[in-house]
Amino acid sequence: MSEQLRQHVAKRIDISNDEWNEFIALFTPRKLKKREFLTKPGDVNDTSAYIISGCLRTFYTDGKGHEHTMQIGFEDWWAGDWLAYITGSPAHYSVEALEDTELLLLSRLEQEAFYAHNLKFEKYFRILLQSAYVAGQLRLISTMSKSAEERYMDLIQKYPHMELRVAQHHIASYLGITPEALSRIKRSIIEKTRMERSKS
Repeated sequence: MSEQLRQHVAKRIDISNDEWNEFIALFTPRKLKKREFLTKPGDVNDTSAYIISGCLRTFYTDGKGHEHTMQIGFEDWWAGDWLAYITGSPAHYSVEALEDTELLLLSRLEQEAFYAHNLKFEKYFRILLQSAYVAGQLRLISTMSKSAEERYMDLIQKYPHMELRVAQHHIASYLGITPEALSRIKRSIIEKTRMERSKS
């Protein structure tokens, strides 16, 4: 189980066996059943979650009860309510398991204490946060500049397994459109593919 995380870390920083053993000892294993929540709005959220297996969805529910999916994370991803984790405020988002999920949880306090004598891991988490920031900026640009169909095509090209594991209404929420709009997009793509094949 922990070997997967070790490989994730080793891609970003060089660590010794002793450093790894000290780091992995900070984690707490956690299992979630499908539809079980890791956190809900208002919870104290002082842990980050590394996904060993399964799938987590992080989403915000607005005043009208509409859900807005911020992240869908799979194996070898870090997930959670990063706003609450970094600021120490109560959770803003819900984090739900879309499948039976195995996690490794890391306390922010233990993480910060670990930095005091091992700056390599501070670099590791800085790299993660930088990557998350870049991904967020690219997603924002995509939302402002691309059509819903283009965003959908980008998503399934980058994560071809997503449609096999995530319900259509969650994918639509992530794209910022309705499930009905997503169905129309998929029908349109199928029709375009048929027309292209008929011409060849």
